[in-house]
Amino acid sequence: MEVELKSDWQDTQVELLKTLHGYEVAEVNKEVGCVDYVSKRDDEKKLLRVIVDPEFNASKAYFETTRKTLDAVENGYYDEATIMAERFTKASKRLARKEENLEYVSSEHGHYSLIELMDAIQKVTRELCEAECGKFPTRAEDCQGYQDGEYLCPVRRVSDDADFHAERGWLPLLMNDFSRLVALRREMNG
Repeated sequence: MEVELKSDWQDTQVELLKTLHGYEVAEVNKEVGCVDYVSKRDDEKKLLRVIVDPEFNASKAYFETTRKTLDAVENGYYDEATIMAERFTKASKRLARKEENLEYVSSEHGHYSLIELMDAIQKVTRELCEAECGKFPTRAEDCQGYQDGEYLCPVRRVSDDADFHAERGWLPLLMNDFSRLVALRREMNG
């Protein structure tokens, strides 16, 4: 069951974490006001709890939401958890900061490195190239998406932009590149 998040910021962040860590939708938890995603890799079970309102708009994380998430980790349901919300109350931030197995992501506080962003961009680029052309080129010259100084393929364009942005360490532009690739994937998948 896919859930359509209404916040572009949250949607991009969730897609990034799904790409990096293999999260899949587990359930919509109306009691807590969230969408829970779960990743099971390397004998670890991780929770991504995305705080939303009833219409799936980004919402605020309160202390009680953070406490319930921490309880799920402490009770052994998950090895670690990440909470994603538009904002966090001061009390919820304090609780999240002092817990080793609990991270938080907000529109004000992201935590992705250049390497993580490039890894996600390369994974989505590979997926799109294989879907569109049947293979992923091993060299730039093997790609037919750029010929005679002109871009014929939007995937190649975004990939080249991302390389340029990575060379300069421009993380906000890399996030935008990733978002553009996700939009292209959605267009291709109809």
